[in-house]
Amino acid sequence: MNHVILYCHPSKESFNMALLETYTEELKRSGHTVAVRNLYSSGFQPVLTQEEYEQSLAYMYSTDIKKEQELLTWCDCLTLIYPVWWGGMPALLKGYIDRVFSYGFAYELDGEEPIPQLKGKSAVSICTTGTPSEIYEKNGMHYAMNLARDHSIFEFCGMEVKRSIYFGNVIQSPESERERMLQCVRSLGSSF
Repeated sequence: MNHVILYCHPSKESFNMALLETYTEELKRSGHTVAVRNLYSSGFQPVLTQEEYEQSLAYMYSTDIKKEQELLTWCDCLTLIYPVWWGGMPALLKGYIDRVFSYGFAYELDGEEPIPQLKGKSAVSICTTGTPSEIYEKNGMHYAMNLARDHSIFEFCGMEVKRSIYFGNVIQSPESERERMLQCVRSLGSSF
């Protein structure tokens, strides 16, 4: 399978980077082709302008967006790896989705009825939080984030959500717990 990983964390020393490296290595070891897009190091410009929005309604996309759309067309599975900040994804990743998952590419409309354009592709999310997972599970935050991302973005565009993983309390987790988290993404990478 062809995998695209969108990685969104500003620190090269973060646990998110360890998750990215472990997951990527396991996918490659399992025989998959992987393209990683590090949104912070790529210099991706996340702001959707009015002009770009209007052009997308006419199926016109800038060169940088066409490049990203070609990657998504190529992939069978898209994985997002990011920290949860303020109950959602980092602004840079949201801006990527705003610009790249544009009208005519990721979806179209028949009146008010969406027409998904990314059918046959799957999606995975691997997220870290400072809050323990039990708290987010109990207060409904995991459900809310899944609804906002998985249903409102991926499923809206026709993608099948394979997994949504949350690793909580990563800042204070002991090394043994972090190793368990890394083993979880190894298992995920070998499951395709």
